[in-house]
Amino acid sequence: MAANNAPSEKREPPRMRRRWFVNLALLVVVLALVAFYLYYREQEKTEAGPVLTAIATQQIARVQIERPGQSTIVLEKHGNEWRLTAPLAARANRFTVENLLAVAGARSELKLDGGEPRQYGLETPQARLRLNDEVIEFGALHPFKQQAYVRYRGAVHLIPAMALTAVARAPSHFIDGRLIEPDRRLVGLRLPGFTLALKDGSWQRQPPDKNLASDQLSDFVAQWTNARALAVEPAGGRPALATLHLTLVHAGTSETLALDVLAYKPTFTLRRRDEKLEYHFPQEIGKRLLEIGAD
Repeated sequence: MAANNAPSEKREPPRMRRRWFVNLALLVVVLALVAFYLYYREQEKTEAGPVLTAIATQQIARVQIERPGQSTIVLEKHGNEWRLTAPLAARANRFTVENLLAVAGARSELKLDGGEPRQYGLETPQARLRLNDEVIEFGALHPFKQQAYVRYRGAVHLIPAMALTAVARAPSHFIDGRLIEPDRRLVGLRLPGFTLALKDGSWQRQPPDKNLASDQLSDFVAQWTNARALAVEPAGGRPALATLHLTLVHAGTSETLALDVLAYKPTFTLRRRDEKLEYHFPQEIGKRLLEIGAD
């Protein structure tokens, strides 16, 4: 019988076929996840509703909060920085200001063009937020949802309750907790028992201490540069227990900052004379600011 010399058909090995099916299945799963994500995002936008206002937050230069029986809070933008100008003058906390500005872009779940103001707690609003010349009035909380009724341009809206929280803060909450402004460079410290000065790019201690390495001095100075208080409030008339002096450079000019130590415990409290503000730190932070290597 003659041999069959016809070329045999090549078949893919079973392993390759399985790999192809696995890759196809993975592709289907990925496409399904992408489709679900896009659908969810679209539904989220639909359910959340439109934004409360069309105010561009980058154009806001003045913010005012009015609450019955409380001091009016005013924040003003100077360049890229915000300052609290009433009821006291202070550097403003950027994050708390951003929370206020975010109210302009809050999502409105419900819009009512009429209705009795008393029904929504708007007969006497809890607060008025002025963003430039636009006014948002805050009424009652929704009885079942974490949302609040607000009035904007005559219409009542239902927005997330965190917006009401943002305008209900005390004036001190808007003060920047950083002891030293970020645009000032620390070049010298005069503390109880020793001084530090930046010379030729390295920190020098007087009197010298051979047991301290240069990186310990740099870390100590960094504690001062990055010091952020837990709370800041207007300065009172307490007598100083000690006075510290910091030398700073700002815009090429050297300046001296005097800090009065008002308490070491239970909180370490410093008074900035120039700002007339008291900065409150944990007791442990106070030790790190006064003792090199206290970590």
